[in-house]
Amino acid sequence: MIISSQEIHLWYAYDEQICDSQLLSQYFNLLNPEEYSRQKRFYFEKHRHQYLITRTMLRTVLSFYAKEIAPEDWQFTKNDYGKPSIRNSSVTLPIRFNISHTEGLVVLAITLDHEVGVDVEHLLRSGKTVEIADNYFSPIEVNYLRELPPEKQRDRFFDFWTLKEAYIKACGMGLSIPLNQFSFSFSVQGEIAVSFDPARDDQPENWKFWQIRPDDNYIVSLAIKEIECPKPYSLLMRKIIPSSTIEEVDYPLIRKSSSAKMSQLN
Repeated sequence: MIISSQEIHLWYAYDEQICDSQLLSQYFNLLNPEEYSRQKRFYFEKHRHQYLITRTMLRTVLSFYAKEIAPEDWQFTKNDYGKPSIRNSSVTLPIRFNISHTEGLVVLAITLDHEVGVDVEHLLRSGKTVEIADNYFSPIEVNYLRELPPEKQRDRFFDFWTLKEAYIKACGMGLSIPLNQFSFSFSVQGEIAVSFDPARDDQPENWKFWQIRPDDNYIVSLAIKEIECPKPYSLLMRKIIPSSTIEEVDYPLIRKSSSAKMSQLN
């Protein structure tokens, strides 16, 4: 698998659709002892199943780019905030990855050189959404949300939430970054803009954002830190059943930041 520094590869797996017993048995052989132990600790079977798919997908996909490393031989480390990265010293490509999952869907982003963050949410999931906006969003975002008709507020909540998650994951600092220290907004043309509180000490021009709808039930947000962007990014999206099938897909790109040019990768 070939990837350039101006490409983003997004991999999708609908974990609930992967139920072949022979495949699942193969997946267990790819887990290291720590992953195997953690998989067994999940209380609900659906969470054990999704964790198995997630780890297998990550290991399998990484070996597409670095064929010298078998899926079961990948090693990982985490920074002080829990963001994972590759530990294998023999990997020559500067691979960056980030992974996210929600009910029924796992998404993996692969880039070179640039720090990347991805977040996916199930739009029909239960739990509070708009009701907690005041606790997590900036005043600008809260006002923007409340000005919308009630029937549009829930979807816009997820637009904001996934963008915020993608940003803090790309930063590698997780929720140690206060979510109200930066704000997103959307133009009529569908462009994403970000602004930062002075306390955040970041610059909008350092970031590119995209949002994608795999289907009517999900929203995916992507963030890349790239100070200089001489060429448009190319996006390649693939649906995968690890160790079985790969299908190139063309999910609709619903919006992007004004500086984040994008072309489809042929």
